[in-house]
Amino acid sequence: MEYSPVIYLIAPLVVFAGYTVFGIGGFGATIVMVPLLAHFLPIKVVVPLCLYLDFTAAILLRARKGGEWLPKGAAAVELRWILPFMLTGMAIGAWVLQVVAERWLMLSLGLFVAIYALHGLRQRSGAVQGIARIWGAPLGVLGGVGSSVFGTGGSIYALYIARRLADPGEMRSAMSTLIAISVLLRIPIFALAGLLFKMELVYGWLGLLPAVVGGLYLGMRLHDRMAPAQMKRMIYLLLVVSGSSLALRALALA
Repeated sequence: MEYSPVIYLIAPLVVFAGYTVFGIGGFGATIVMVPLLAHFLPIKVVVPLCLYLDFTAAILLRARKGGEWLPKGAAAVELRWILPFMLTGMAIGAWVLQVVAERWLMLSLGLFVAIYALHGLRQRSGAVQGIARIWGAPLGVLGGVGSSVFGTGGSIYALYIARRLADPGEMRSAMSTLIAISVLLRIPIFALAGLLFKMELVYGWLGLLPAVVGGLYLGMRLHDRMAPAQMKRMIYLLLVVSGSSLALRALALA
């Protein structure tokens, strides 16, 4: 398939930005990349390509921790709680994808993420406002639906994890593990749909690997230098931008 030459310049920049965000917070690459790349590439190319890249980034980020592939302590407790709801959401998402128009799904997700993040930005700095664990049920289901339909469930999981874990290291560990699990579960779904095994995806993955590695390296360096309040503010700003982008993309669909 022939693509506009501009994509060869735009795609590495978008991927680099996405994985800089991923390196900082352990999530966020796909929700940054998908709505931007979808202006230049078909959705059926963008989402599987991001699945390849997310899988690679999750392995690289986890390997940096010296073999500690599963989080411990509070992060592990939260993962055990939210995982069954995430699986339920993915199953629902596979059904929703068949019966609901993509435009309305994308619009709802974008507005939800942007409004919630704007609320977070309005809070006074230093204020600690957690949420009850029960919120892991609806947010886990909603994140699973978003992961299955758009590949962008990480921002929804972050709405829960960021309010349950005060330590930025634990938060990033939990989020990167959730992303890795989400990727692994989506691989068979995409394979069965015939979206995964295409040479153009392999070429795109290989060509964009330097942008993935470079973005992760920069993001991890920024993460180590940022205070927790700064990191949370950056996450909320990311959610405002990415959520608004999703909503605008939905409104632009004919």
